[in-house]
Amino acid sequence: IRDRNNNYFYNKQKGIFRMELYSRGINNKITKGVAIFFWILVVLYPNPCRLAASVYRLSNPPVSRTETAWLAEQLRDSAPEEVREIVYSILPYNFDWEVYHMPWYFPTLEEALQKGTGDCKARYILFASLLEELEIPYQKKISFTHIWAAYEGMPETLIENEREVLFTVDKKGHRTFNIPRADIKRSWHSFYRGFWEVMPIEKKILLMAGFPIVSGLFDISRRRKV
Repeated sequence: IRDRNNNYFYNKQKGIFRMELYSRGINNKITKGVAIFFWILVVLYPNPCRLAASVYRLSNPPVSRTETAWLAEQLRDSAPEEVREIVYSILPYNFDWEVYHMPWYFPTLEEALQKGTGDCKARYILFASLLEELEIPYQKKISFTHIWAAYEGMPETLIENEREVLFTVDKKGHRTFNIPRADIKRSWHSFYRGFWEVMPIEKKILLMAGFPIVSGLFDISRRRKV
């Protein structure tokens, strides 16, 4: 009986030991994942406040009628299609990596005009500001990879159509969620192009170096504890 009790006690303790090792392994993986996440964040956004500002501006675009009043005055008799073409000529398309040195950034109207270039977000903020000053109703449309100001009678394009829409925000600020029927292959290619292909080579090196560096540091720490 004594031997059985001893064996039982040993096996129980062994089970607890294994559970502790398993728990430590899970905790290490979680901690390593968090460390890798922060590495990616710091590499992509050395100033995380700019990411936070971009997320806020996506929900509350800094539309400014006063900053575009001078231009709107010259476009009083123009159709919305003509206004949009003017916006495209003022802000030739370039990715955020090329303009703001980060993968995704929502600029203010002042920043967009100062840079004189930008992607759909920069064009949206200028176009929306002009539409408001010209008192032309519009809705904010957001897809997986695009944002645009949709006005009545606006012709659909490959990326600006109801099948792509994820969120719609009307002039009163009411948000409507839609289940998009987007072209996933095209959306992925657009994301890959804007995020990875135009990323500076030094950023790519830093980003990829984070995985072996973080893993190596955790392995060294684990061996020291053992």
